[in-house]
Parts: sequence; structure tokens; C-alpha cells
Amino acid sequence: MATEQSLMAVIRAARPSFRNPHDKAAFAVHAAFVAAGYVLHDTGLSAFSDNALSSSSTDEVGVENWNAIEEHYAFLYSHPEKESKKVLMKCLVMNNSLMVDVLKDGDSELLHMEIDVGEYVEDNGGTNYASQFKNLGKL
Repeated sequence: MATEQSLMAVIRAARPSFRNPHDKAAFAVHAAFVAAGYVLHDTGLSAFSDNALSSSSTDEVGVENWNAIEEHYAFLYSHPEKESKKVLMKCLVMNNSLMVDVLKDGDSELLHMEIDVGEYVEDNGGTNYASQFKNLGKL
């Protein structure tokens, strides 16, 4: 399980640019996956494709263009210690919430959670990443 410190370390290392509070919340969820040992294989528009889970690529990628699509986010991962099956996470903005859906390759059950963005993102965060987030340990 990821800690608040490990999530913040991932965020600081990636140095992402945020356009809005939803970007921050989506990136915090991504940071939780990375801090838990998942490897990022795809993000952005190509991770939204219908065949993203069946991609044979095992290359690790950076987070460039992760927030290129307004109010939608997608990340494709695998975990080296968990059979390396691909895991697809998609997020959708709805009002002040971030709807997060996760599907593991081969599973038919979708995992869903709704995140209240205000519970994890500070309104006036400034330029320091630590001051832009709160309650990350609960995420």
C-alpha cells in the first residue's frame, strides 16, 4: 500500500503540470499505482483505444501527454510481481468528482470509485507540490 510520502515522491519526481484540480486528483491516483509498484506502459489518447489492454508492449513510458484530453485521463500499467497482466485505469470528470474505473486484462469485473476532488486537492496550492494536495494517505 502506498503512503502519503511515497505518493508525494512520485509526484515530485514526475514534475507534472496541472491545469486544474481534476488534473491533480487524476495524477495523485496515478502516483498511487506507481508507488505501489506498477509500471506505466501507456497514457493519454492511445491508452483510450479499444485494444489498449491487449497491447503487447512492455516498454516503460513517461507521463508526457497524460492530460492532453480535457476532463479524461487514461493510464495503462502492469505489475512485475503480479503476473504482469495489464491494468487499465480511466478517469472521467463529473462536476467536482473524478470517476475512476479500473479493469485488469482478463477480468470481466470493473472496479469503480468516485473521488471528491476537494478532499485531496488544495484550492490555492501555489508552486510547491506538497501544498497542492491533502489527505493523500487516505487515497
